[in-house]
Amino acid sequence: MTTLLAIGDMHLGRLPAAIPDGLGSRRQELGPEAAWSRSVAEAIEREVDAVLLAGDVVERHRDFFVAYGQLKAGVEQLAEAGIEVIAVAGNHDTHVLPRLASEISSLHLLGAGGHWQQHPVGDLTVIGWSFPQSRVSFSPLDSFPRLDPKKVLVGLLHCDRDQTDSPYAPVSSADLAEASVNAWLLGHIHQPDDLSAARPIGYLGSVNALRASETGARGPWLVEIEDGKVMMTHLPLAPLRFETLSVDCAEIEDSDALSGAILSATRERIVEWQQGDYLPDALGLRVELVGQCAISEHLPQAAESLLSQSQPWTEYGVSCFLQRIDTRTIPRLDLNRLARQSDPCGLLARHLLTLDEPDSERWQELVDMARPDMEAVAAGREFRELNRSLSDQDIATELARAGRLALSQLIAQRERSR
Repeated sequence: MTTLLAIGDMHLGRLPAAIPDGLGSRRQELGPEAAWSRSVAEAIEREVDAVLLAGDVVERHRDFFVAYGQLKAGVEQLAEAGIEVIAVAGNHDTHVLPRLASEISSLHLLGAGGHWQQHPVGDLTVIGWSFPQSRVSFSPLDSFPRLDPKKVLVGLLHCDRDQTDSPYAPVSSADLAEASVNAWLLGHIHQPDDLSAARPIGYLGSVNALRASETGARGPWLVEIEDGKVMMTHLPLAPLRFETLSVDCAEIEDSDALSGAILSATRERIVEWQQGDYLPDALGLRVELVGQCAISEHLPQAAESLLSQSQPWTEYGVSCFLQRIDTRTIPRLDLNRLARQSDPCGLLARHLLTLDEPDSERWQELVDMARPDMEAVAAGREFRELNRSLSDQDIATELARAGRLALSQLIAQRERSR
């Protein structure tokens, strides 16, 4: 078996954003340099054959000395353990990574100048391509060589998938699938893909959260290859993690109970993670208040007040902080009573009752009517890293939430007009 540790976009020299003042002094230890050090230690402990870097290792060309010390120290530790380091250059480090490779003898830059290059590792071969300049409008796969189909190959590439007008090496999913490699390990998009398929093709994601929108697990990937079969395991060892936390407000009858509900949900999430091997040092919470709530109309103000006054706190050794709170609760309404009315409130209440019946024909009709508009929003460039498709249930849930809010407003308007 040949084992690799694959690392996505590191951006050495970039400090993580959205860190509160209470943790400002720890910004460096929560950044990509710390994630790199942890990855090095993990690679040595697991005795992998090589560490792969999928581009954007460094944030900017002027970060040469910022990156040099940390990168060099890690590469030298790996070299002492007999572990190779193989990298490709991305659009951020087109100029600086070749310079670093020339100064760090154990760092092997693959595919310099935009030419595909192969490098043997154990029982397999890594093939990679590096950005020759910071903007590349053509697909690197146009020049992908013909390869021996019997050879076990792992592709390493920094690219922009399925974005034909991108200036960052646009490639298509079809071309990636057609290339004769056993796996494609991609850099550029910071949201990691699901790489559990027998032939993994996708983004490794950023090794550490760099901004608050990069929610979920972050860290390197353990790649195990035997007899041409590839198995990939995500190792969430990033020191900083941002997480979306849904808090059900169905039982909240008073605004003062909101803080306790958030604390309880935070503890439950960390306890879940304790079942694994890794906990972040710091956790930024993007809280979503959901559910039918008796005081739904008062929660936005309570949430804003709580967020403005919050300070970091510690749960099970993890420094936690509130990064944002979104109120997505819906008013608690008696839909059956309202549905008997012959006015707009009654019509809307009847539609909402239909949305509680997923097996009905009318439920599907409502979902199908809403899908084009919702998919157009979800396909927006600002949401592309979420990489999320909308299921029928997703659409029905959002329709029910929006409908209840609209119904609540209609009722309030009617009450005011009396």
